[in-house]
Amino acid sequence: MSWKVECAVVGPIQCNCYILSESNSGKAYLIDPGAESLELISFLQKKKFEIQAILITHAHIDHVGGIEAIHAKFPASVFYHAGDQFLYEDLAMQAKLFGVTPQDLQAVQPIVGDASLQNDQEIGNIRVIHTPGHTPGSVCFHANGEAPILFTGDTLFAGSIGRTDLWGGDYDQIIESIKTRLLTLDDSIDVFPGHGEPTSIGDERHSNPFLK
Repeated sequence: MSWKVECAVVGPIQCNCYILSESNSGKAYLIDPGAESLELISFLQKKKFEIQAILITHAHIDHVGGIEAIHAKFPASVFYHAGDQFLYEDLAMQAKLFGVTPQDLQAVQPIVGDASLQNDQEIGNIRVIHTPGHTPGSVCFHANGEAPILFTGDTLFAGSIGRTDLWGGDYDQIIESIKTRLLTLDDSIDVFPGHGEPTSIGDERHSNPFLK
């Protein structure tokens, strides 16, 4: 089985929202709908995807702000890790840190959501990898198939790592998470981060300055 990855960059903070679809069916997973986006909804409707689940890498406002709008049109289950429940349930608190309201970030407080993700849990052909550090409940999604791929949220970027100066962030923990749970994967695996351009496990292993 092979995957197709499409990306919509949503909201003022430019979150990468991914549509991960099975090549041989209309089944798809939506990862991190971070802001209300008429364009994203229109795209999903035109493609006529059968959304299996909405998967959240972590509960920062720029990654969860569009859940309610998407769920109203595509009422699939929404999953995140319980370590981020305190963030998931209070977008107003998060926005206040930046001196704005959730609406300024095209975000609406999510009402739906199941805080049940666990390390090594499988949802279809997608394995959950718990990678605390950016937030306590940060996870990555490892999609198995002919060419496995990895969605890292704000844990691992091309040439960088997620910031650890926000709620529950921990620098030593994020480095440990990356080294023990992500760099154990094959170098050939493509990495799709929560912001910026794709990379690969091999590129980050060999050139990411934070992982030396």
